[in-house]
Amino acid sequence: MPASPAQRPLTAFQRIVGPLAVALLAALLPVGLPAGFLASAAAADPCAPLINAVACENSKPGADPNVWDIDGAGDESIQGYATEMSVNAGQPVRFKVDTAAPSYTIAIYRTGWYQGLGARKIADVTPSAPRQTQPQCLRDAATELYDCGTWAVSATWQVPATAVSGVYFALLTRPDTGDSSHITFVVRNDSSHSDVVFQTSDTTWQAYNSYGGSDFYEGAANGRAYKISYNRPINTRNGTDGRDFFFSNEYPLVRFLEKNGYDVSYISGLDTDRSGALLLNHKVFLSVGHDEYWSGPQRSNVEAARNAGVNLQFLSGNEMYWRVRFEPSPVDGAAHRTITSYKETWANGKIDPSPGWTGTWRDPRYASQANGGGLPENALTGTMYMSNYTDMPIRVSSAEGKSRLWRNTSLASLAAGSTAALAEHTVGYESDEDLDNGFRPAGLIRLSTSTGTTPEYLRDYGNTVSAGTTTHNLTLYKAASGALVFGAGTVQWTWGLDQEHDGPGAPADPRIQQAQINLLADMGAQPGTRDTALAAAARSTDTTGPTVAITAPADNAGLVHGTSVTASGTATDVGGIVAGVEVSTDGGTSWHPAQGKQNWTYTYIQKGLGTAALKVRAVDDSANIGAVATRTAQLTGPYSVFGQQIPAIPDAQDGGAYELGLKITPTVDGFISGVRFYKSSANTGTHNGSLWNSAGQRLATAAFTAETASGWQKVSFGQAVAVSAGSTYTVSYTAPNGHYASTNYQWVSFGSVEPPLTVAGGFGSPPAGVYGVAGSHPTSSYNSGNYFVDALFELTDNTPLSAGGQWPLPGSSSVPQGSTVGAIFSKPVTASTVSLTLKDANGAPVAGASAYDPVSRKATFTPAAPLALATTFTATLTGTTSSGVTLSSGGSWFFTTVVSPPPPGSCPCSFYDESVVPAIEEVMDGVPLTLGIRFSGTTSGTVTGVKFYKSAGNTGTHTGYLFTGGGQQLASVTFANESTSGWQTAFFDQPVSINANAEYVVAYKSLTGAYSATGNGFGNGLSVGNLRTYSDAGAYSYSGDFPGSHSSASYLVDVVAQFPDPPF
Repeated sequence: MPASPAQRPLTAFQRIVGPLAVALLAALLPVGLPAGFLASAAAADPCAPLINAVACENSKPGADPNVWDIDGAGDESIQGYATEMSVNAGQPVRFKVDTAAPSYTIAIYRTGWYQGLGARKIADVTPSAPRQTQPQCLRDAATELYDCGTWAVSATWQVPATAVSGVYFALLTRPDTGDSSHITFVVRNDSSHSDVVFQTSDTTWQAYNSYGGSDFYEGAANGRAYKISYNRPINTRNGTDGRDFFFSNEYPLVRFLEKNGYDVSYISGLDTDRSGALLLNHKVFLSVGHDEYWSGPQRSNVEAARNAGVNLQFLSGNEMYWRVRFEPSPVDGAAHRTITSYKETWANGKIDPSPGWTGTWRDPRYASQANGGGLPENALTGTMYMSNYTDMPIRVSSAEGKSRLWRNTSLASLAAGSTAALAEHTVGYESDEDLDNGFRPAGLIRLSTSTGTTPEYLRDYGNTVSAGTTTHNLTLYKAASGALVFGAGTVQWTWGLDQEHDGPGAPADPRIQQAQINLLADMGAQPGTRDTALAAAARSTDTTGPTVAITAPADNAGLVHGTSVTASGTATDVGGIVAGVEVSTDGGTSWHPAQGKQNWTYTYIQKGLGTAALKVRAVDDSANIGAVATRTAQLTGPYSVFGQQIPAIPDAQDGGAYELGLKITPTVDGFISGVRFYKSSANTGTHNGSLWNSAGQRLATAAFTAETASGWQKVSFGQAVAVSAGSTYTVSYTAPNGHYASTNYQWVSFGSVEPPLTVAGGFGSPPAGVYGVAGSHPTSSYNSGNYFVDALFELTDNTPLSAGGQWPLPGSSSVPQGSTVGAIFSKPVTASTVSLTLKDANGAPVAGASAYDPVSRKATFTPAAPLALATTFTATLTGTTSSGVTLSSGGSWFFTTVVSPPPPGSCPCSFYDESVVPAIEEVMDGVPLTLGIRFSGTTSGTVTGVKFYKSAGNTGTHTGYLFTGGGQQLASVTFANESTSGWQTAFFDQPVSINANAEYVVAYKSLTGAYSATGNGFGNGLSVGNLRTYSDAGAYSYSGDFPGSHSSASYLVDVVAQFPDPPF
């Protein structure tokens, strides 16, 4: 059997305020005062004359909590709900009750102070229906909605027109068993102009309400409900210490406000959604406790109130975290009875069929701001949720203790350098942080600092948590309208105001109580019956912000773009204290908190083009922002996106081979002279930097040299590439062994807009951070990531004069005798200074004519006669720009001409002699592969080696093979002493015998994926001496050493064979 009232375990509140306390209170009452009335700061009866309705109401006798309080959510044998979350005074409130009891009673109570008893009985209500058997509730399997709107009305209370606005509950009791439960609801006063309006966190009560099986955290097939209903009893108080329901975090504030006689009225969260204009009738709006679930109109209405001058107090934590919308009940169409949130952040996608976003407010990934995505809550509240299961006291330093919030408390006189801890548990169980995320309100100041460990620190937009360290601050800012906005940033701030609440708690802290008095006073609300233990507080008359000065850097200093700069200075205030300093390095577009107050510093990466402005302003403890101080700097290049910025994750712990890049758009015409990337110590191997246009054409490439073990690396192209303002380019580098730097979601909310290089960002923008196959144009993206690849940008071409594009390729072999020699200057030179000469191995000059084309910047030398066979020649180029800059690199190179072909029928035998060149000099697949030729001999013989034609990009170590036609490896060899291009030959350790007319394959492996080719080179087969090929003799493989796939293309691979001389 359920416990009787005398047997039920006491709630935390009942244990503290019990019969003994009631008896003692009655004994202390002055003669002539109403029973239960406790005198406070008001010397006279608060009802005569009337101070305000709340002060008068709380002079009336309260009820013993042993009578009205229940254990958890009450007994399952009698449960019910109200058909409206709130009703206006004078309207009826209807109850639907489910019980098998033959009879039950309904008593209406209003919560408040009431001499510390916490509630007063207002009325008894007789059930209007006989014993009922309520029908089954509607259950929607798709959304896991459980709606008991199918139930019949059991009783109605006609709320008196004179009823005082408040949080009420109906106490349902079974006389036969003593079982009881609550139905909690709000009585509004829509005509009220009370100083303070208190919003209940009823959306959160429902979010954690599992009555019927599913809530926003647990469920059936979906794992959670996508829709929940107000049309059902609330069992949330059954949860851990009832921490997500009214009696944990909202109730202590009700007690405090009403004890002190504040002129306060009450609304539900859905009232803020549907009747937001009424907020303008009040001076102060309160969000209280665990206020986690907010609709779009609810937030918009509170923002509108702030912008109209209504002060806001977010005495809450984890506030405004999930975005929801209100819908009608599917049972009877009653408005605002269904709360919808698909929690799309958890789904990592847009699963709500409505275009409106129902994930976390901060999540920008899948919805535009117009549809509710990417709007972090700190833009309004000042802070945002980061820590779960936090449990520590608010801590105030001696410097913070001197702010207005802590006036008339011992914190104002703390010894210099000391810190005081306030009531235990006041930071928890979920808490916020002040984050500099691009949405931080202007002039936000910190009034406390509490740092501690947490088992669950949020790492993304709402999915990933891990142990970490959190820093909590109480914050305050003044909106442009003059409205003050206070952020407690903790669910349990109110535990410092009153000890009576669900859950563990220390005694109320008079310093927090005084701070609440001070805060309300600065917002224009005064207590009608102030607790005599607390001091009166006056509203701030300080309207002038602090004065700030910049001491470094010097005005008009010359600074290099991308370097780390530490600005410093001082700030002073008259009429208060300096509570914060903010710095802008982008001309006032964005502001960031500095370190220190009276003496401040701020370290940043210098960005911008030409003249850059450093702006600084200070904020006092009344949240007044002072005048802006400005210093300018003259910037020089080279320019980049990141400068000396250090990535938070230098090693992504991914060992794959990738091409990693960044899309950039210049704001002015200029030159990209090279590539940068941030290197982790594990990011090994050869790195190649590239520049690509938007069509995927590689415009320049260069290999990084002289790298450091880690940190930023850079390489310059041989020739700077001219780029156009407004055009998008990709800079990339090859990481053959991975371990690249990475930051997820770098560009998901914002791009980089500072000139001269911008990066696209925000919802709907093309991906900026890209990756792809090593060596190829990167186009793929993941989680809006940033891989810390950067460009070197110059307004003018400041690269040294060099030569590139040399032909024949420096160090090449197999050069045809009739070749023209040439090279391209990296920038224009004076034609009369150009000289290109050629000498043979003995130093003898080669006769010929040189020429220079100023349009292509190409110098050429045409020999007067074919070059000698098998000879190494040295080319020498000189030239000078119009400004006198001489050639610094690329002006001398050598090459070797083709050897004479062997006499017909003689061996060593091959299909190709050195004069054969491919139709396609280089194909770049970007992945390792093996290429070969299928052949046979008309007679038995031996294979002594393998050769292949090498292109300039076909670098790295090459291994040659001989296989049988079935794939059995017969020999292998590593090529040595290769030239940069041309035919390469390697010989096996021992000749390998082959049988007449049997199929064999010689092949080599290209690690870079570069190779040469001639299309349909074997279309008709080849026959040279004793060697034969097939029409599909081209062989290749992207996996393994044996090239088992066939093609008619020739990959310029050849065999070196020996056959016996034919008999005479």
